[in-house]
Amino acid sequence: MLGLLVLAPILTGAITYLLRNRAAKLFLYIFQVLYAGLAFYVFMTVKQTGPIVWNIGGYTDGLALSLYADSISIFMVLMTAVFYIAFLVYATREQYFRPRFYFLFMVLQGLMMGLFLSSDLFNIFVFLEVSTVVVSILIMINKEKQAIYDGMIYFFVNVIGTAFLLFGIGMLYRTFGLLDIRAINEAMSLLDSPRAVVLPYGMMMVTVSLKTAVTPLFSWLPKAHGTPSAPPVVSAVLSGLYIKSGVYMFIRFNEMFNPVIDMHVFFFWIGFLTSLIGFIMALGQKDIKLILAYHTVSQVGLIMMGINMASEIAFWGAVYHIFNHAIFKSTLFLTAGMIYEEYGTRNVYQIRGLFKRMPWVAVATTFAILGITGAPFFNGSISKYMIAHGTYDYTVTLLLNIINLGTTMSFVKYATMLFGKSPKKGAVKSDFYALTACVVMGVASFFTGIFGEGLTQFFFNYEVHVNVDEYIQKGMVYVLMIVAGVAFYNGIIKHGGLITRIGHLELTFNGIITSMAGYFIVLVVYLSLIL
Repeated sequence: MLGLLVLAPILTGAITYLLRNRAAKLFLYIFQVLYAGLAFYVFMTVKQTGPIVWNIGGYTDGLALSLYADSISIFMVLMTAVFYIAFLVYATREQYFRPRFYFLFMVLQGLMMGLFLSSDLFNIFVFLEVSTVVVSILIMINKEKQAIYDGMIYFFVNVIGTAFLLFGIGMLYRTFGLLDIRAINEAMSLLDSPRAVVLPYGMMMVTVSLKTAVTPLFSWLPKAHGTPSAPPVVSAVLSGLYIKSGVYMFIRFNEMFNPVIDMHVFFFWIGFLTSLIGFIMALGQKDIKLILAYHTVSQVGLIMMGINMASEIAFWGAVYHIFNHAIFKSTLFLTAGMIYEEYGTRNVYQIRGLFKRMPWVAVATTFAILGITGAPFFNGSISKYMIAHGTYDYTVTLLLNIINLGTTMSFVKYATMLFGKSPKKGAVKSDFYALTACVVMGVASFFTGIFGEGLTQFFFNYEVHVNVDEYIQKGMVYVLMIVAGVAFYNGIIKHGGLITRIGHLELTFNGIITSMAGYFIVLVVYLSLIL
C-alpha cells in the first residue's frame, strides 16, 4: 500500500503522457481524487493502529529498503495528495495541457511521497536527485532565457548540495553498517563518542539546510520560485509543498542523531535569522512573485524556530504551520499568476483595483494575506499562537513579534494591489477552473483557522486549547501591527531607498557554493565545541 502511494502518481504521469488527448485530463482528475482517498485511508489506519512499515522483498526490518508511515509522514502525504487536486484544477486551461508538463508534474508528486515515506537514507538521496532534475525541467519548461538560467542555477546548486548528503550517508554506513533511519537511531546510543558522527551530521545538515533554504543557503529559492515564465502552478507546488520536504528531512535526521547530538539552540537562531532576512529582502522587491518567494524563506525560518524551541506545543504548531503555509502561499502564487496574466505586469506598484476588476481573485488573495499575517480566526493565527506558547522567555516572544511585524509590513505593501483604480480597461480574462481553485484554497485559510483546535487534534492527536483572553489580546496586537505596517509603507517602503537596494542583493553561483562550504565549517566547529 505504501509502495502504491509512491509509484501510482509516476505511473499515472506516464499513462497521461502516452494518451496525449483530452481524455487524459479526465483520467488525471479521477486518479487524483481516488489517490487522495487512498492517502486518507492510510492516514486513518496509521491514526488508529500506529506506524506502518513496508519492507521491500520481505527482508528483515532495519536491513531492507523500507517505507515507513507514522503520524507526521502520512500527514505530509495526505496534505500533498489533497492539494494536488487544487493544482490540477487550476491547470485545466488548454495552455497547460502539454503531456510533458503533466508527466513531470505527477512524477514530482510521486517523488515527494518517496521522500516523506522512505526510511532508507540512500533511497532518500535518490529521490532528492531525481526530484532536482524534475523541478529544474519544470522551472525551464517554457524555454524562456531567464527561466533556463534560473533552472540551471537551481540544478547545479542542488546537485552539489546533495553530494554532501551522499558523503554523509557513506560515513554513517562505514560507522554502523546500516542505512535505515530507525535502525541507525537505535545504534547511536552504542557509540563510544558522539564525535564519531560530527562530520556525517554536518554534511547531511548542509543538504537539508539547502533544501529548506535557511540562512545563508536560500539564494537559489527566489530564482527557482520566482522565475517569471514558470507556470504559477509550478511556483505554487514548489513553495507550498516541495520546500517542506527539506523541513521534513530536518525533523527525521535530527531524530536519528538525537541520542548523541542536540542542535536545537543553533537551528533556532538560524531559523530566526532566516525569517528576519527573508522579510527584509521581501520588503525591497517590486515583483509580486519575488515578494512571495522571499516570504517562503521567512515563513520557513519561523517553522524552524518552532521546531527547535524544545517545546511540544511549539513543535506541533510548527508542523501545523507547514500545513497552513501550504494553503495560503499556494493561494498567493496561484492568484499572482492570474493577476500577472490580466495586468501584463508583476510590478506591485503598477497593479491596482483588484477588488473592482477581479473581485473573486481579490477575495482569495485577501484571505491568504490574512492567513499569512496571522489575522484572528485565520489559520496562521492558530499555528503562530501555538509556536508563541512554546516559550515563557520574553526575548523569544519579542523575536516572534518582530517576525510577525515584518510579515505584516510586507503584506500591507502587497495588499495595495487590492485597492485604487485599475489601469486596465476592457473585458477581464475569465478562467472558471483557475478561479475556483484559488477561491477554495483562499477560503480554506479561514476554515482551517476557525477549526484549528479540532484539526490539530485530528491530524496529530495533540490537544490545543486557545485561551480566549490571550487570543483577543493577540488580535489587538495584530491591529497595532497593521497600523504600523501602513505607516511604514507610506513613510519608507513606498519611496524606495536603502530597503530597495538591500532587496536587490543576491549571491552568485560561486557565492552560493562558498556559503555551503562555510556553513559546513561553522556546523562542524560548533559541534566540536559543544560535544
